[in-house]
Amino acid sequence: MIQLVELVTVDNEDLAYHYGSDNVDEVFEHERFFNKLIKDIPLSFSSHILATEDASFDSLCEKDPYFKRFIDYHDLNLFIREIKEKG
Repeated sequence: MIQLVELVTVDNEDLAYHYGSDNVDEVFEHERFFNKLIKDIPLSFSSHILATEDASFDSLCEKDPYFKRFIDYHDLNLFIREIKEKG
């Protein structure tokens, strides 16, 4: 599984959006879509693409414990709404 992870810190909270697919082209397409959605949001995002056992955030945290500190979102609309409200 390939996961796209978008990280941002807003209002002293570490937030992560993640998207997973077996198709690497879909992951890169989703990254382009994400970048279009956030282009007018004045926050600094950190983008990561990693291979994991499955599409879960837990699998991502098992691969790299750094991600455990982030509140995870798998719903893009909810993630965007949260960062806009907090930011």
